[in-house]
Amino acid sequence: MKNYIPVIYKDLLFRGIACLLAAHYIVMMGRPQLSTFQALMIPSYYPTLLVNYAIALIVGMGVKRVTILLDRQHDWYRDIWRRAMLQFICGVIGVSILSFFLVWLYFFAFGQDLIDSGYLNYELPFSISLITILNFYYVAYYFYMYPRSLDRVPSIDSDRTQMNPIPLIHQQESNLNHLVPEYIENIKIKDLQMNTSYSASPMIKETEEKKETKEILIVDTAVRSIPIRLRDVAMFLIYDKTVFVGMMGCRSFNECYQLSLSLTEIMDLVDESQFFRINRQCIVNFDLIAAFEIYGEKGLKLVLKNEDFGLDDIDAAIYSKVCTVSGDKVATFKDWMNR
Repeated sequence: MKNYIPVIYKDLLFRGIACLLAAHYIVMMGRPQLSTFQALMIPSYYPTLLVNYAIALIVGMGVKRVTILLDRQHDWYRDIWRRAMLQFICGVIGVSILSFFLVWLYFFAFGQDLIDSGYLNYELPFSISLITILNFYYVAYYFYMYPRSLDRVPSIDSDRTQMNPIPLIHQQESNLNHLVPEYIENIKIKDLQMNTSYSASPMIKETEEKKETKEILIVDTAVRSIPIRLRDVAMFLIYDKTVFVGMMGCRSFNECYQLSLSLTEIMDLVDESQFFRINRQCIVNFDLIAAFEIYGEKGLKLVLKNEDFGLDDIDAAIYSKVCTVSGDKVATFKDWMNR
């Protein structure tokens, strides 16, 4: 899948405990007269539990690997019916066959008859049920953590990712035209000669003071709406034509939220003394920047505070490009930093 964003299933603890309980239940299934406490007192219980636990872990990992491979090729939101069919065939039937093969190896190694043991009547249906439940767990995890596909988010056209100039027909309506007569006599010559930054002119200062900024931004998902404080935002970035917001302390791309706003619309909401749009793909928080260095012929590369933010699961080349100040913004960026 083009521009595939890996899905990280944080299930290690759940899978370990679930497989242990399943292994214990399978061991106890053929011994209904024994209680769990009595089984713990029998030495032969532990080798049998260990073998069944190993098989359960392999089967659980098989379900996870099948799910991850299908995530790469068949997104649930893009093709739900084909994905559901493949998940059933590969994740349930295929892994059930793997489970049966592992149990057959176990019985073969100890010289026991698989059919006479009653495995086909009791343990096999139970194993298939557990495998099916585990598949449902990964499906539910996917839809809960990733409520919207990238294809379902409104695409950000190239003209929306650039700063929109004031149309010619509206130039006469600009507030700056009304402010010029009032301040033209108050602008000092040294202001024009020595400082051209956004903070130099009192006229621009007053314009910025009149701009209404937000403190809270509501992030809407399919299951809930999440209020986030803009001062806690590390950066806004565009990836695969989708706008994401990463919070301070974020360590992976999967922890970022999706937004339906364009970067231009976001800049109208945030405090421009705190946030700067360094290129067409990224708006960065001043508090996130540790340093910057020369990059290429005209650009600058930001050195971010790794303890505050990092996207460890995104391609390094893409992340480096996102954190680069484009050449036409270098001068303005330096003025913005030199406060």
